[in-house]
Amino acid sequence: MPKTIVGSHAKDKQLESNILQISQEAKALKKQYADVIDATVGMLHHEDGTIFKFQSVESQLHLLADPEMYAYAPVRGTKNFDEGVFDWVFGPLANQFRETFHHSVIPTTGGSGAVSNTFFNFNDFGQKVLIPNHYWTPYENFAFEANIGLETFLMYDENLHFNRQDFEQKAKSLAAAQGRLSVLLNDPCNNPTGLCMSVEDWKFVVSVLNEVNRTGVPVILIQDIAYIDYQMKETSISREVFQSYLDLDEDVLVVVIFSGSKTFSLYGFRIGAQIGLSKNKSNIDNFLRVGDYSVRGRFSSVSQPAMSIIGKIFTDPMLKKNFQDELVLSRKVLLDRATLFLEEVKKQDLKILPYCGGFFVAIKTENKNIFKDLVSDHVFVIQMGGLIRIAISSLKLAEIPRLVQILKKHV
Repeated sequence: MPKTIVGSHAKDKQLESNILQISQEAKALKKQYADVIDATVGMLHHEDGTIFKFQSVESQLHLLADPEMYAYAPVRGTKNFDEGVFDWVFGPLANQFRETFHHSVIPTTGGSGAVSNTFFNFNDFGQKVLIPNHYWTPYENFAFEANIGLETFLMYDENLHFNRQDFEQKAKSLAAAQGRLSVLLNDPCNNPTGLCMSVEDWKFVVSVLNEVNRTGVPVILIQDIAYIDYQMKETSISREVFQSYLDLDEDVLVVVIFSGSKTFSLYGFRIGAQIGLSKNKSNIDNFLRVGDYSVRGRFSSVSQPAMSIIGKIFTDPMLKKNFQDELVLSRKVLLDRATLFLEEVKKQDLKILPYCGGFFVAIKTENKNIFKDLVSDHVFVIQMGGLIRIAISSLKLAEIPRLVQILKKHV
């Protein structure tokens, strides 16, 4: 037998699609050609090409005391961070949720760390997590690292609405086959499509999860809400889908994935959270026990400066108000681009998947060489299966008409 330096479990590791690497290639070519359009990485940018940063965040960063900046962050987080994140995520429902659910918040290295920890701790090795067939491809990496797989259901029905029928069929089938059901839904503002499920969709999902739970199968719902603050709707109703949680059976565990990267533009600080909810106290005791262990065992603790900033902003009324005012501006930057993009695709008679918010729009394509064809015209996007994902978050308004023309040419 030939010698190999890596463990047998790692022999097939090969990063096939590295979004960050493709972005670096786009930036390199942009230094040579002024007409390069980079629609790859999901970071919000100003019209001048600089990253959109919040002054309320920036100011607090420079005011942090040494312990808030340099000391190790506590594994379980601070009271300001934990309570602030809970209040922000659930908004007007926060107090009701505190009364209805046992709950806990575990700080993680971005939303990615939250998904990765959840995959690892709430599935047996070799089992599968159910997700839509259009998904953010790093989920595959998180699953492989957790020694599990992914099972997909069709995201859309024939009317391009959430496919309730296929979700129900696949969920019940998977639960029966492996004696556990773990579901991940990246909603609202799905990456890569921009789909937002309706309140009725969520009520249907909850009813299916309850049915499975009543068969004696453990049920875990993972909701990745990375882009919840960038829906094309008023923030006053952006949390309405959480109402469906109130109908969940006692034994179901919900893990909500919060991303400080998207909400605060703190991409490089790697800060996020797992929020556990259940009407069963033992579920949350176990959620906290295994979560604490994995944080310490996998990345020790999170970014102290980022935790300090978020904790301050979420719990100081004046700082929170200033941040909310800036968030209105950042949402408008994205909305202006999305509106223009939708207008241009309509002019070009180019069909895109339904978009209701978030950093990305998606177009179906049968062109297997679409990535290379677009690069030949100095356009960089991300290819995901039969889709191309366009990050409108980083586009300039002036680039959008030409981009749509090029997309039309090659799709």
